Amino acid sequence: MNITFFASLSPLIRQCQAGDPRALEELVTTHWPGVQWLALSLLDDPAEADDAAQDSLIRAIASLPTFRGDSAFTTWLYAITLNVCRSRLRQRRSRERFTRLLALFGAGQPTPQTEDLALDNAAEANIARAIQTLNYPLREAIVLRYYHELPIADIARIAGVSERTIHTRLSAAHARLKVLLKDQVNFP
Repeated sequence: MNITFFASLSPLIRQCQAGDPRALEELVTTHWPGVQWLALSLLDDPAEADDAAQDSLIRAIASLPTFRGDSAFTTWLYAITLNVCRSRLRQRRSRERFTRLLALFGAGQPTPQTEDLALDNAAEANIARAIQTLNYPLREAIVLRYYHELPIADIARIAGVSERTIHTRLSAAHARLKVLLKDQVNFP
């Protein structure tokens, strides 16, 4: 291992890589809120978001020996979380297709999912619902940029696309949200 490279990692990360259980606990405690919020923002289901956040942190800890510090730890962790959420969304779509297929053959009626966002502000609730209608790449860009306040470069690394693609996605998302929310939110 390159010693100078290893030295550039934060002390907490180095302690975690060395297997220090207290450092691992601190790492999880520190990053749980951001990971859980990202998962909730993308999955729109609190129970599933908790599971996804837990899976993400478990995967990150298991992969911690391979973390080299090429990007910020949070960027690396959010990329893992994003991949976990993408996988869960694919599974969800498969289950929904299967449920619709069963309903067509009379094997059961699909049960609608409730979407109780529990937001205090009506405008925030409208915005959150509008964001959920965006296609996944647009929603991903909006959530990472505005809910997690990440720079474009980090979002591009997390999503595995160019910065230009992120700018394009954000522009498309802004345009779509402006149309969806034109009577509910004042836009400049």
